[in-house]
Amino acid sequence: MTDHPIKALVSLDNGIDEAAVRAALPQDSAIQVVGFLRGVEESWATLAETPTDLLVIACSGYSERALSLIGGTAREHPELPIVVLSQSSPDGFLGRLFEVGADDFVRLPESPERVSFTLQKVVARRRAAATAGGSGSGSMICVLGPKGGTGKTVTTSNLSASLAAMGKSVVAVDLDVQFGDLALCMGVPPNVTMYDLANSPGSLDAEKVEAYLVPHDSGARILVAPTRPDQARFITVELLREVFSILRQSNDFVVVDTSPGFSPEVIAAIDAASDVCMLSMLDTLSLKNTRLGLETLDLMGYPADRTVLILNRADSKVGISEEDVARIIGRNLDILIPSDVAVARSVNDGKPIALARPKSHPAQSFRRLAELFVARAQHAGLPDIQKTKPEQKPARLQLLARRT
Repeated sequence: MTDHPIKALVSLDNGIDEAAVRAALPQDSAIQVVGFLRGVEESWATLAETPTDLLVIACSGYSERALSLIGGTAREHPELPIVVLSQSSPDGFLGRLFEVGADDFVRLPESPERVSFTLQKVVARRRAAATAGGSGSGSMICVLGPKGGTGKTVTTSNLSASLAAMGKSVVAVDLDVQFGDLALCMGVPPNVTMYDLANSPGSLDAEKVEAYLVPHDSGARILVAPTRPDQARFITVELLREVFSILRQSNDFVVVDTSPGFSPEVIAAIDAASDVCMLSMLDTLSLKNTRLGLETLDLMGYPADRTVLILNRADSKVGISEEDVARIIGRNLDILIPSDVAVARSVNDGKPIALARPKSHPAQSFRRLAELFVARAQHAGLPDIQKTKPEQKPARLQLLARRT
């Protein structure tokens, strides 16, 4: 899978059987172990001094020390892939591993051949993502709202439609993998979904992912969330990272509608995004959660200048002024979206207000938001891919997607 040996550094947590780890590590020429380390402190020092392609962390089970090392490495060395070898996986441990930044997990005991495949796969995926994330990729906008009901789905649908109306190639992704409503909000049938993509055979590429996108009247395409909550477990962080990379490579804009909170899936979207769109509303609970959301982004190391702050239903008469909002949140607002009963009607009709009533005040606000992101992309030097609608083979593509 690689032209040169992968240099792997192995960090051994307290309590792990070193002999078991050595027995699982491959002896082939593709993987070169450059050192075995004990403890977080020794691992930190060696990471700073030793050229390394991959960090392997071995533990016996749930380990706060391992989680701390993963999180610190992901922040300080974001280009370095991390694989965890563990002799057990207690409840909640896997989720925490991927949440703090691990790329993959192997349950010991395992054969050296399978471990070698996993290590090479992770390094190859990271290198491919780095290539795709360079100057040849489009913008990815992650629409956030720490709590439900702030208007993330309405914003995603109208922003996507507005960008498409400007001639941009746009994919909207519904990342609320348990209760996503983006397809309903945009009035498209969920003929194929993210669940179907996750269960399709073979590797992913742009043509295959395109087969699982549902076309919208605006010209945007939609990657629809699973239709049932039990299907959400098939949507892994690993899959999402690969899909985001592919979509950014072949589109001007990818707009991601997220679930409330900072789940592993949402964190993966933030990590892959060029911009974040944070929504708030005129009530103290929403404003408090928005402030906490911005603080969380700051703790994650996300640049504040890549975050656009939106106030939804901005003209509601509730005794809170725009100045109060800026004081509570700690920064000025970028876009104000006014209240309008036509927005609710457009949702019920399954047609974004940007298309249904383009001259309305909310539609004009969404258009300004789209123009803001286009200007940001041009300033950042991102290419204008300007894909036309995919070749008019939707029936064949959808049929292929259903059969695979």
